[in-house]
Amino acid sequence: MKKLLLPLLIGLQLAASDIELATRIYTTIARALTAKSAPLFYIHGDIEELQENPAIRRTDNCLAADIIIAAHLEGLPPECLHKPLFASRYRLFRKHEEIVGAFFWQKGRPNIVFSAVRLQQLGITLGAEFTPYIE
Repeated sequence: MKKLLLPLLIGLQLAASDIELATRIYTTIARALTAKSAPLFYIHGDIEELQENPAIRRTDNCLAADIIIAAHLEGLPPECLHKPLFASRYRLFRKHEEIVGAFFWQKGRPNIVFSAVRLQQLGITLGAEFTPYIE
C-alpha cells in the first residue's frame, strides 16, 4: 500500500504545481495584454488549469472581460471578438486570425507564442520579456 501511495502523492503534487504554473503564466500574459494589474478573465471552453481557480478574477460575460481565454471559438458571441483572445491550444491559434497568442503544453513543457501582426492590429505592445515568444 505504501508503494502505491508515494507515487500517487508525487503525481498529485506535480499536477498541482502545473496548475499553479499555468495560473501564473495566464495571469502574467493577461496583465501584459491588458495593462491591468488584476484583469478580468472570460474562460470559453474547458480549460482545466483555470476551472474554478480562485487565483484569477472571472466573469460569465465576455463583454465585461478584459481578456478571453478560449479552448475553441464555437459559440463565442461575435461582439466579443474585438477583445484580446488567447488560445489554450496551438492549433486554434494558427487557425484563427482573431487570436493574439497561445499558451499550451507540449512534451510536458509550457509553451507561449504571440502573433506580431495580431498584436499590432490590436495596438498592444508587450514588454521586452515577451520578445522571444513573438513570431
